[in-house]
Amino acid sequence: MLFILLFGTMLMVGIVENIKGVSYPLIREEFNASWDQMGLLVSMLTIAYTGFSVIASMYLGRFGVKPSFLLGFFGLFAGLIAVFCMPGFFLAAASLFVIFASYGIFEIGVNALASKLFVKRAALLMNLLHSFYGLGAVIGPITAGIVAGNMGLNWRYAYIVYLPLALALFIPAVVVRFPGNEAETQTANGKADGRAVGNEERKGFLSALRSPLVWLMSVTLGVMVAVEIASANWGAMYFQDMHNLDPNTEGAAFVARFFVIFTISRLVSGLFIERIGYLRSLLGASMISLVILITGFLLGSQGIFVLPALGFFAAIFWPTLLAIAFVHFGRDAPVFSGAIIAISGIFSAGIQFLVGLTNQVLGSAWGYRSTVVYAAILIILLIILYRKFPKK
Repeated sequence: MLFILLFGTMLMVGIVENIKGVSYPLIREEFNASWDQMGLLVSMLTIAYTGFSVIASMYLGRFGVKPSFLLGFFGLFAGLIAVFCMPGFFLAAASLFVIFASYGIFEIGVNALASKLFVKRAALLMNLLHSFYGLGAVIGPITAGIVAGNMGLNWRYAYIVYLPLALALFIPAVVVRFPGNEAETQTANGKADGRAVGNEERKGFLSALRSPLVWLMSVTLGVMVAVEIASANWGAMYFQDMHNLDPNTEGAAFVARFFVIFTISRLVSGLFIERIGYLRSLLGASMISLVILITGFLLGSQGIFVLPALGFFAAIFWPTLLAIAFVHFGRDAPVFSGAIIAISGIFSAGIQFLVGLTNQVLGSAWGYRSTVVYAAILIILLIILYRKFPKK
């Protein structure tokens, strides 16, 4: 039941989150939103994810994994219902804010549960787990395109149709027993920066914030996320504005192709990562990603067939870096990886706003293209990290 909940939740988040590949252009069209408003929307949703990742990290450290899952489901229910009802750009954005806040809570809960269950071959199992996110990310834009395009319904319907799936996963979250939950909840009255579990002193969220390594890994992960999600966030709008492609068809197909390749990578890459080494794999993938981005943008409209290949290499970024955190931080991994996820979201949110601002200032051609710069920065950060962990 725990594995069904873990993999099912990752599938659900992948579906609902990546409806944005279709909904963002339609939101912009319906409300006649400017590029800086869209940049603000994307960055605010990332801030929602980030802020509630921070809250969820502290909440999990105090109350345990199960309450974190339940909190995420309550937030998702509220957001899915609200997005269907809210008129106007800012009210619709507020509803999406609630949905993305629930993603932040789920992100911490899922990875904390994974750190308890995946005690061996962490990179292999983490990539397999996150392949379900990729599978959901393929389903999301395709179904959103069908609902909003072929069925002629509003983009809001693309979100509400997944309320039954969320309810189906909520039931096992309520009834299943989570590992270690009792030990964690016994510490509810302990100090925030160190709690004794049995005879061991476990470090808390504040200890994670004092670790320079946590900050380095957080910045690295934040740039990784910015490179990874650029195609889903900005690709359809870029090809709509630059090459007059329909976001309901060509745009949805572009995002779907990206995530098909993304998912395949997570299914097959784990074994190779275990053999090659975690950081070596990340460094090689980031270099190839830079080449793909440059090539895709140089090809103009034909880049729509090249840029999805980025998904194969970007797919390993998140689970592999977290696998390094699981191995390095050991029993403190749930809290420390939660801190890394939370802090990384701040940097990712800032980059998403810069992408929107780049579109506003330099023109709609340059926001998505600026991903090249962030991919180059990622290579530098991974080289620094590799020097600290040459054997990983």
